[in-house]
Amino acid sequence: MPFRSAWIYVLALLALTFVAFWPGYFTKLQTHSMAHHAHAASSVLWIVLAIVQSWTAHHHRLALHRATGRAIFLLFPFFLIGGVWVIHVEAATLAGDFTSIEGKQIAQFGFFDPLANLAFALLFWLGLRHRYQVQLHARYMLATLLFVISPIGFRLLAMLIPFFRPDENFSYAMAGGNLIALAITLYLFRRASSHGRPFLIAAGFIAAQAISFETLGRIPGWAPMFAAVSRVNLPFLLFLSAILGVAIAWHGWIAGARPGTPKAALAA
Repeated sequence: MPFRSAWIYVLALLALTFVAFWPGYFTKLQTHSMAHHAHAASSVLWIVLAIVQSWTAHHHRLALHRATGRAIFLLFPFFLIGGVWVIHVEAATLAGDFTSIEGKQIAQFGFFDPLANLAFALLFWLGLRHRYQVQLHARYMLATLLFVISPIGFRLLAMLIPFFRPDENFSYAMAGGNLIALAITLYLFRRASSHGRPFLIAAGFIAAQAISFETLGRIPGWAPMFAAVSRVNLPFLLFLSAILGVAIAWHGWIAGARPGTPKAALAA
């Protein structure tokens, strides 16, 4: 079983999440929208599930591992809903302000956040698709966590290094967070490159996030295009996200079934 101590590192990642987001989010809960609360809750719950799954797998609690793993059918759609909801809120905020520093930063996230959601969904589906190939399954599922490293990283950099704190230097902090995430991902790939495809896929998406954030996200014509997302009916968008989440989870589950598994056993 690969990554026997993964649950310890993921537990540390959870602790860093609270440290990094404490000043800007946890101490200001009333100032944030329900979209941000949903996104935060789904992210924390996903990290907790990863800790449980890693611990049960490496402590020979496979029955519990399988039982708790079925939480994905609720948690993955919830994660997609939170991610899409935040993008909608960002677009609505941007629609009222294209020129300020905050508005320009939000426009840059118009590529960054959708790429993270797309990568998460792809890695999750592949993790289910290969759930009986333990080397790949473990890596695909762990790779879904790599997209929280950059948001944690740039916040910690801003907390620890005064240069990164002004809004004008936000892009430098963001670049630092992206580099940290990319370095960790490539390190994990190099540890076992023969099974490293999940981390290579994640590295490609992280690089795309970093590049698009500093290039496409800065194109003046992009801001109005991203702001147009706010005109999409929100309940319909969230309903579609939920349906898509369930469909991806179910398809990955079915696609990853062992050959010859009776259909009645797939839901067991």
